[in-house]
Amino acid sequence: MRDGIPPDQKPYVIAEAGGMVDETRVSLAIYGDDLDPEAVSGILGCAPTRCHRKGDRHRQDSPPFSMGAWILTVEGKAPHGPSELIDKLLERFPSDPAFWQPLIEQYRVSVRVGIHTAGWNRGFDITAAAVAALARTGSELGFDLYFYGDEEGSVQ
Repeated sequence: MRDGIPPDQKPYVIAEAGGMVDETRVSLAIYGDDLDPEAVSGILGCAPTRCHRKGDRHRQDSPPFSMGAWILTVEGKAPHGPSELIDKLLERFPSDPAFWQPLIEQYRVSVRVGIHTAGWNRGFDITAAAVAALARTGSELGFDLYFYGDEEGSVQ
């Protein structure tokens, strides 16, 4: 018997802990009752990943949206985490807070970070530079956490 393992049994991994979250999505989300997606695209200088006006429907049989939305999303898998994706998203726009002021005054502006992971004890850091870039936008910062697991050790 070597290292407590019988000679006919191979070592195997029981569990893994730590490391970067598996997948991250970062979205610039702008919401408002009178939001005009084309006008927001004109201000920001780019098209959204998805958008709608108040009263539009996702599908014909779905309820109408209660407010308009303009959403631009970037995605990445480990080892690319939230800080890198926040930087990637916000580098598309001027860093001057005055650029963001008209949007902040008229709409609810939020940066949403979606964290998807299958392992336990996974984590991420947000760099000071990413925090400073977020602060210059004047937006809210929100997190959506999605934890998945196998049948045996799934997170409840």
